[in-house]
Amino acid sequence: MTGEPEKKFAAGMIRATVWKNTAKNGNEFKSVSVTKSYQKDGEWKNSNSFGAQDLDKAIQVLQEAKAYLVGGVEEEQVV
Repeated sequence: MTGEPEKKFAAGMIRATVWKNTAKNGNEFKSVSVTKSYQKDGEWKNSNSFGAQDLDKAIQVLQEAKAYLVGGVEEEQVV
């Protein structure tokens, strides 16, 4: 399976990325990943672990990704 980012949605440091994938058999499909960016010792890192304070933003970007995938109103793209 290979993938490339198709669209990104962000709320603060939380980001949902819609990936365009191709399976080994050639079928195409999309998936969504959610990450949180943070800085540690002056270096930017990403995590897929969220605290209670992150959940509203995670829900927001996932709802935007869902709307995009099911053909809803497209939100502003963040690159």
